[in-house]
Amino acid sequence: MTGMFKFPVADGDNTIGKGNKGQKPAIQLSGVGIGAPHCVISYNPEDRSSMISPNTEDLKKYKVMVNGELLTDPIRLTHRDRILIGSHFYYQFVDPMINSEETFEYDDAVKEANKDSISVFQESEDFSAKLKEMEEKIRQE
Repeated sequence: MTGMFKFPVADGDNTIGKGNKGQKPAIQLSGVGIGAPHCVISYNPEDRSSMISPNTEDLKKYKVMVNGELLTDPIRLTHRDRILIGSHFYYQFVDPMINSEETFEYDDAVKEANKDSISVFQESEDFSAKLKEMEEKIRQE
């Protein structure tokens, strides 16, 4: 998201994930929750489209999220889509023909990818505040 790492997508399939003796992915990542391969971005130069496909082995263990949604089927990427690979590799899909310097705030991407957890936490905080308010009313009576 910071623009520090830029990976050009080649024509055809571009695998993303851990490398091993039999395979060297186009974009090599490592760490817990990263598969070999983890996902694939397929680029079609004829219509300049890019499709991202999740790992078919285990969608939850080797998760991929696009714009905060768990990827279960291949989808077409559009300019500025946010991609989370595993639990902490955040990227932004940038179409250089639109704007090669496009950015997105990292904190916003983390919030987007974790919106369900944040919602549960917020509900818990709201419930705690209401409970304290009720306890205070009972004490005053």
